Amino acid sequence: MQSFRSELENLDNPVVQKDIIALADKIQIFREGKIDPDKFRSLRLARGVYGQRQPGNQMVRIKIPFGKMSVKQLKRIADISNEFGGGNLHATTRQDIQVHYVSLDRTPELWAKLEQDDITLREACGNTLRNVTASPVAGIDKDEPFDVSPYAHALFKYFLRNPVCQEMGRKFKISFSSSEKDTGISFIHDIGFIPKLKTEGGKEVRGFKVMIGGGLGAQPVPAQKAFDFLPEDQMIPFTEALLRVFDRYGERKRRMKARFKFLITEIGIDEVMRLVEEERKALSTQSYVVKNLLGQPKLPEKLVFSDKSINDQEKYEAWRATNVWEQKQEGFFAVSIKLPNGDMNWKKAHAFGDVVLKYAADDIRVTVNQGYILRFVKEESLKSLYAELEALNMADPGFNSTADIIACAGTDTCNLGISNSTRVALELENVIEKEYPELIKNNDLHIKISGCPNSCGQHAIASI
Repeated sequence: MQSFRSELENLDNPVVQKDIIALADKIQIFREGKIDPDKFRSLRLARGVYGQRQPGNQMVRIKIPFGKMSVKQLKRIADISNEFGGGNLHATTRQDIQVHYVSLDRTPELWAKLEQDDITLREACGNTLRNVTASPVAGIDKDEPFDVSPYAHALFKYFLRNPVCQEMGRKFKISFSSSEKDTGISFIHDIGFIPKLKTEGGKEVRGFKVMIGGGLGAQPVPAQKAFDFLPEDQMIPFTEALLRVFDRYGERKRRMKARFKFLITEIGIDEVMRLVEEERKALSTQSYVVKNLLGQPKLPEKLVFSDKSINDQEKYEAWRATNVWEQKQEGFFAVSIKLPNGDMNWKKAHAFGDVVLKYAADDIRVTVNQGYILRFVKEESLKSLYAELEALNMADPGFNSTADIIACAGTDTCNLGISNSTRVALELENVIEKEYPELIKNNDLHIKISGCPNSCGQHAIASI
């Protein structure tokens, strides 16, 4: 515990310090049998600590807002996974990273070390506003009206530890897409924002098409349109009002009916929007102007080339065709990393981070299909980047293709899993690559696997 306290001294945020100390104190009280197990479960879940299938082990879910992280943060998570868990970094369909096989007693120290690089566990699980996701191509998408990254970041910051979303009847999920192509999958979220522009008084005005009430699970429901155009300064007030409606009127006794989609089904979208307007009158924030606090991406200082050679030209060409595409910024390319089951061990994560800093911007995005996207790669660097990724076994072609299968944790680690989704996914990918290689270039057919009806593998929106 002395070591844990010393880690806290390195944090300059007293709110975070207090939060971590509270978790440590509650763990101690739980160990002494002085707190109700259900109450303790709710507390630890809201701090990203999830009971694992293996007794005595925890899964720690690390919140990566809209999937954006620096190489320094990636390496911090890798070190945490090695020191406190099983050494694996598992990317999820909600752009989080999960670490498994963590001792409950060590979670406060783990959290304190993560916060040194501005990484949080807060509200990664539980009946809270979960990780705010966004299109992983936001900011570089040729089709986008504007970059939604600052808006996703602002919404994450505004609602982190916000009293309105701490103990809701059930979890709540929000996404941002980069364009009408809906790469953020707004239709499966409680709120989905799609950027739009319109002209008013001769000026171009930013806003969002807003979808609400979507969700997967055992009873999938598509989102409904709430607004054709919501002005950008109303994004956060609308979200707060909607969260208040869900908190006030949502189901709390029947867990299976406690999602926002069921409230809309019960009372109708018109009544929901009426209640939202009533709630908005009571908000202290009637307008919220989002400022871009993310800064410009840090690019490599000079062009460098690898001393590694390309041994398989055909594989390189396939990788170039399926994993590389032009950004809206002239002269730059984005590179996608296909990761089977979204898994990467901690040593590889360190080496991967070094490669990123040599050839791409210090801005890694976790993708909704459990991979990564690198940004601002020069065309002259593509062969060198490929050669170094190939040396790490991270240059498989077929990103987001039929051969890029999404799978939840299943019976590997999840308490709710009833089938081994991860092993099935690996076997299917192997069969496709060996027997049906033409599917590596197919983007029309997608396979997704869930280990239970809860749909963490998003099977309800898959081709298969």
